[in-house]
Amino acid sequence: MSSPDSATPTDARIDLHGSRWRLVGLLLLACGFTAVCLALLFLEPEDGPIVAPGSVEQFILIVGVGFFGLTLPLFLREVLRRGPVVSVSRHGLFDRRLSSDWIPWSAITDLDAVAVGRHHFLRIAVEPDHAAALPWTRRARVSARLNRMYGEGYWLSGQGVEGGIDAVLTAIEQVWHPDA
Repeated sequence: MSSPDSATPTDARIDLHGSRWRLVGLLLLACGFTAVCLALLFLEPEDGPIVAPGSVEQFILIVGVGFFGLTLPLFLREVLRRGPVVSVSRHGLFDRRLSSDWIPWSAITDLDAVAVGRHHFLRIAVEPDHAAALPWTRRARVSARLNRMYGEGYWLSGQGVEGGIDAVLTAIEQVWHPDA
């Protein structure tokens, strides 16, 4: 496979960059929720703790600190990411969040736009024989196993991409010609 930045000028390559402001908003929201959970856990007014030790509420706050606290580095990494997040060319598809190199169109058997609640994804079904050899990240392989209840494949999120999943689909339509 070629290097992600070695596409020739004749390649019709479309680069989609990250949606920084949306990601900054999510980062701030995660910081806020983490801070609120920590404050409710550790602040003690004069009349005693806000939540009773050993209660369900305390457990929920601990889970909240863990969950929102763990999302902070992920959002921070995405906010600080330089260059394109998703690239589409005649060669294939390269989502830097899911893979370390291009996923060739020859390995992709199906693309489906999927909505789970208000979140939109592009489900990428790959040839089972090629799946193990493709440069998916560990995160992509784990999430593919977790997402099996919604359908097989790897899921490209529109979250964090300027223009969302519609921009990704438009880019694919412009460069991908399955008959070629």
